[in-house]
Amino acid sequence: MQVQTYFFFWDDFEDGGRIRCGKPCWHLRPDTGSLALNDACIMRSFIEELVRQNFTAELCDNILRIYNGIYFIGAIGQYLDTIAARSNNYDNFTREQYNATNVMKSSFFSVKSPILLGLALANKLSEESCNHVDNVCDDIGVLVQIHNDLIDVFNIDGSVTGKNGTDIQERKCSWVAVAVLEKCNTEQRRIFEENYGSWDPKKIDSIRKLYEELDILQLYKQEEKARYETFLKKVNALPKNATPSADFFYKFYDLFQTYTRDITCLMYDKH
Repeated sequence: MQVQTYFFFWDDFEDGGRIRCGKPCWHLRPDTGSLALNDACIMRSFIEELVRQNFTAELCDNILRIYNGIYFIGAIGQYLDTIAARSNNYDNFTREQYNATNVMKSSFFSVKSPILLGLALANKLSEESCNHVDNVCDDIGVLVQIHNDLIDVFNIDGSVTGKNGTDIQERKCSWVAVAVLEKCNTEQRRIFEENYGSWDPKKIDSIRKLYEELDILQLYKQEEKARYETFLKKVNALPKNATPSADFFYKFYDLFQTYTRDITCLMYDKH
């Protein structure tokens, strides 16, 4: 929870976020502002201190190495996400760019690191087990972000996730934008380029109508199916004595599906 709070502070400040968890973002508090970055640094140091006080030297070293990976890899992903949003060249909104960004921004933090921390606590962390996690979990991690990007389109007021959707306004290189640019014709691309990245309500509506016209929900179902098939191939190729086991990864994906199914149902109801 503390690591997530650390990233919320930084992410909301950099993106100019307004709502998080149904409340005003931390930097919008009257007595906070840019001090949110200082608070994030305190939070990060507090996490390290907690680890050092509660674990043996060897275990502490493994845990902090994973946490450092979260910070370092996450920062690179955030950088790639930010510079893509600042670009006016939509030729850069590619599947390759999106995957590269979110393997770092989403996969390691949301999927890989919890598994690696569990392996460390169970004294089963090894180069081989790390390689299995790294290989299998990329697609799940990116799919987590794809799901979040989809929700952002329909979660206008923040009532579904507690965070208002602003990917269109902030010119994010989201999966939705990438999928639309792959599928659109010349006229649809013109509409996208003329309206994307604006806070003008009329332009935002134009983008949302374009998304509906291209049936973005159906495109998501196709993407989810393709990612799942890739995931299954990787899991089925694991050695029988692999750590984590194939059975573990199957159960892990079931948890992900339960999470996405519940929120997506809410999203469909609102849509």
